[in-house]
Amino acid sequence: MSLFTESEASWEEWWTYDGISGPSFWGLINPQWSLCTKGRRQSPINIEPDKLLFDRHLRPVHVDKHRVSGHLHNTGQFLVFRADREAKIRVNITGGPLAYHYQFEEIYIHYGMDDSHGSEHRINNYAFPAEIQVYGFNAELYHNMSEAQHKSQGLVAISLMVQLGETLNPELQIITSVFSKVLHRGDTAPVRYLSLKSLLPDTNGYMTYEGSTTHPGCWETAVWLILNKPIYITARELYALRKLMQGPSTTPKAPLGNNSRPLQGLHFRTVRTNIDFAKRGNAKCPSMAQDMHYRDDFFLPANTWRDDGSLSHNVV
Repeated sequence: MSLFTESEASWEEWWTYDGISGPSFWGLINPQWSLCTKGRRQSPINIEPDKLLFDRHLRPVHVDKHRVSGHLHNTGQFLVFRADREAKIRVNITGGPLAYHYQFEEIYIHYGMDDSHGSEHRINNYAFPAEIQVYGFNAELYHNMSEAQHKSQGLVAISLMVQLGETLNPELQIITSVFSKVLHRGDTAPVRYLSLKSLLPDTNGYMTYEGSTTHPGCWETAVWLILNKPIYITARELYALRKLMQGPSTTPKAPLGNNSRPLQGLHFRTVRTNIDFAKRGNAKCPSMAQDMHYRDDFFLPANTWRDDGSLSHNVV
């Protein structure tokens, strides 16, 4: 099933992508999407809890505390934050499954035009309203993002699921406060003193696999980390995000939202986790069985997934 409906597409043209039907969004916006049909290590994927492999050797992920400044761009395809390259202080990402030091470079924001979809990755087939993807490049082996994205172990991508809530993440608010300045394609706004470390949810748990970037040309050089807690955005800020447009002010075209790439096949790849389910049996946490309960530092605390993908609250 496509993440889109015909009423959500202003172009009224349809495409077929890996057997999935949907509006001709990708081809019209950027012809480089044709590059993304190749390879067997593509992203995003659906995380299936009962197929996760616990790896005791996975370390905690470490992100430097330094604050960074940069600019938020409406590219007409995505909303992207890029760190200032001339800055003297860089934010390094280390640990986890990473064998090298990675330097933070970009943030991509994917979101839907309604709350039922938006995130590119899914958890047990559940889609969040939005997903923030933090990208860094291997600064030990390569000089910059442009070089690293073509090379082995070139990139790290950290996925933050974004859930609707009453309290906005304070660091996310630094980004959302300038949404009104990037309404149209080509608009750019400065973002100052963003703490990447504080933007991340308070959890050491994550899932990891080898995949690709989800923007053109989907280079299969990314080590993905999907953090095991969401961050929260308010309905007001999500509404402001959905007002952004694909075109310039003279011809705004369609909304920028619904810019998530369809799910890709796992193709026998292993998705590892540092969460030891065996040690959490007495805490009513995931047992790796079909009926999954989430609590403590698991996705959506005090919620349980139903077979239909809906959530019930306050399960203990």
